[in-house]
Amino acid sequence: DITLRSLKAAARSNVEGHGQGHGGHMVCVATCCHHRCDIHSYVNRPFLERLGLCNSAEDFAQFVSTAGWAVGGFHRSDRKLDLEKRKVGMMAKRILDLGRVAWLRQELQLPDATL
Repeated sequence: DITLRSLKAAARSNVEGHGQGHGGHMVCVATCCHHRCDIHSYVNRPFLERLGLCNSAEDFAQFVSTAGWAVGGFHRSDRKLDLEKRKVGMMAKRILDLGRVAWLRQELQLPDATL
C-alpha cells in the first residue's frame, strides 16, 4: 500500500512538473504480507466496507488475519479443515488485492490495472 501511495504521489508530481500524464509507464507490484496490513495504511477500505467485510478497525484486523491462513503451517490431524482454512486465506488475499486494483483504476485512472 505504501508503494501504491508512492505511485500516486509520483504521478501527481509528473503531471504538475511536466504537464504530462501517465505516458507509457508500466508497473508491476508483488504484494505480500497481506496479514500485516493495517486499517490506516490499506488504500481501499471503502471497497471492503461495500462488500460488508470490514466496518471497523476490529473487523479489518480480523479479516486480514485470515490472509495468513493461505500460507500458515497448519499440521493438524484434520487435513480437510487445513485445506478449507487455506482457501479462506487465499480468498482474503485476493479480495485485498482486488481492492488495490479498484483503487488504482479510480485514483490513478488506470483502467487496465489487473491482478
